Amino acid sequence: MRRPARIAALLLALAAGLAAAATQWAVVPDESRIVFGYEADGAPVEGVFTRFSGEGTFDPAAPGDATLELRIDSASIELGDARASAFATSAEWFDSANHPHVVYRLLGLTPLENTPLAGTSYRAEGELSIRGRARPVSTTVELAIGAEVARASGTLVIDRKDYGLGVGPMALFVDIGRDVAVRFELVARAAR
Repeated sequence: MRRPARIAALLLALAAGLAAAATQWAVVPDESRIVFGYEADGAPVEGVFTRFSGEGTFDPAAPGDATLELRIDSASIELGDARASAFATSAEWFDSANHPHVVYRLLGLTPLENTPLAGTSYRAEGELSIRGRARPVSTTVELAIGAEVARASGTLVIDRKDYGLGVGPMALFVDIGRDVAVRFELVARAAR
């Protein structure tokens, strides 16, 4: 085998080994939480999504290549009041009949070194799609990765109007703040 061919074969084997180093993860909904908060008529309101799923990959040697696709059932919104929860799925809000899922896609992680939790803090760049409107999003994520269990937590603040949430006629009767803080605590298990 000629030397360039041996080098090419070695590089291919190395690349295959690096690709194999990324662990596949599956989110465990029963152990995870997606909670959000906003203001309505000046008072804080909190809600949760009860149904979601997700899969991703993570290699500590290449966090920029990390992936995650999280699918949230928009009709699973719970606001603590049956009428409010039902209204949140209406055409003025999530329009769950036409847009059954909120989708988050992680595009990569960058380690944050100058933080108290250096080594576990990352800047997550991703894309959030609500009502068919995809927007880039960025937030800090705390990761704890074990051999079998991974945990990710953080808060993502979005402007609801970027996604057409709450912009119909009913918005005239309730003063809803623009900012929505989505707090997530995701637990994932290594997929086998």
